[in-house]
Amino acid sequence: MYYQKSLKTIYRSKKEHSLLIKSGVKGATTLIGSASILLSGAPITFAAEEASAKDNVELAADEANKTETTDSGTTDSSTPVEPTDPEEPIDPEEPTEPEDPEEPTDPTKPTEPTDPVKPTKPKPTQPVKPTEPEKPAQPTQPVKPTEPNQPTQPAQPTKPAEETNTQPVEEAAPVVTVSVEQPIVSQVETQPVTNLVPSTTVASDGAIHFEKDESVESFIKKIGEPARKIGQKEDLYASVMIAQAILESASGTSQLAQAPNYNLFGIKGSYNGKSATFNTQEDTGGGNMVTIQAAFRAYENYEESFEDYAKLMKEGLSGSSDYYSGTWKENTETYEDATKFLTGRYATDTSYNQKLNGLIETYQLTEYDKEKAEAEASAQGFVVPVENYTISSPFGVRGAEFHRGLDMAAGQGEPIYASKAGTVKVAEFHYSWGNYVVVEHEGGTTTLYAHQSQYVVKAGDQVEQGQIIGYVGSTGNSTGSHLHFEVCKDSSLSQAQLIDPASVLF
Repeated sequence: MYYQKSLKTIYRSKKEHSLLIKSGVKGATTLIGSASILLSGAPITFAAEEASAKDNVELAADEANKTETTDSGTTDSSTPVEPTDPEEPIDPEEPTEPEDPEEPTDPTKPTEPTDPVKPTKPKPTQPVKPTEPEKPAQPTQPVKPTEPNQPTQPAQPTKPAEETNTQPVEEAAPVVTVSVEQPIVSQVETQPVTNLVPSTTVASDGAIHFEKDESVESFIKKIGEPARKIGQKEDLYASVMIAQAILESASGTSQLAQAPNYNLFGIKGSYNGKSATFNTQEDTGGGNMVTIQAAFRAYENYEESFEDYAKLMKEGLSGSSDYYSGTWKENTETYEDATKFLTGRYATDTSYNQKLNGLIETYQLTEYDKEKAEAEASAQGFVVPVENYTISSPFGVRGAEFHRGLDMAAGQGEPIYASKAGTVKVAEFHYSWGNYVVVEHEGGTTTLYAHQSQYVVKAGDQVEQGQIIGYVGSTGNSTGSHLHFEVCKDSSLSQAQLIDPASVLF
């Protein structure tokens, strides 16, 4: 009688707790393979009555076991893994759950079959599937699919782009870092021309029409003279270079083209040890596009960007020095020959030359293919620092204040030239002068150029007379786009040493 009464009590206890014990142990065993390190040092405990029920359950009948396997709705919330889906450890988030101290994580219990009635039951052997502990770690390294065994060095690629981009096809928007040993340009037209150049329309028959846009004209004023200078020096068409810069940099609005990078042509690699990394789309062959991280050359100013581009045109690629020889003036009759040669070489866009030709015609860029007439210096050796200007305010007393310089109203973005050769002493922002530059000349005189939208020199630079040092703007205490120009007898810039700029310019 005592034995029967005890048996009923045990049977009732088993029916209520057996699934908890069984699934809890099974869950802990399932996580053993992939999360044993996470479980190390954590308390592995069972409730006292659960352990007691487990010990006595060995005397229960097989019918009770069948009831347990079907009663899945009574599983305790502390169970870390569903016992019916032991292959879920591919989810990298689940192995972190065993840190809960209330979870039954004893890995030894499913391997102690002391009940002689259950030795043929296969379920305790199923948890061996977690012998694939490496899978949860793989999704955390999508940035380097070709080197999954080196997760600590995602930014140290050693393979060329062709190899690096062969495996990410199964990943969503993979990003791969590549290094480039020579200047290479992207040959993929990533945006329609209407996004790159304002006031552009494309007809149904594919014809492209450009209308003059103020932002494009302002950009041309910034880069026109450096392009003219390099074109004359390297026997290249400045008009073609300017048109390419408009397309490749979206009229100077791309992040790569702006300060501090000044990369107008998308040339990859590094320049004097300087580069900037950006995501870019590349064609791996057959039209298959992949997003990669590439290093692009960074320059000090636009002139350096043109110089490096001209070097690429004249020296070509490694192993093919005449790759771009069809752009040289000596090998062409007109700029149209050069734009046609670039199509399919610099860009795969089949209408690349039509876009370049349209820009050259609309903005009359052939004017930059001609030599510029040198500015005539005054008797004192100074040249007017800006073109196309109107004097809006003279030097001297102006109402109740003293006006320190000469205001020359000009269009936003007009180039500002060094009035005389010298050394840049200051290039910074001032609350009143805005962006300003101070140049010290031979003999100790200094000139100041204020309210610039942007300056392109730095302190210590040696500048030649007529060299671009910045662009007209309206920064600081200014009510309109103009250049405020001062001339001082020494480097003090004190009011007592200022002279009327008109006396040395005209």
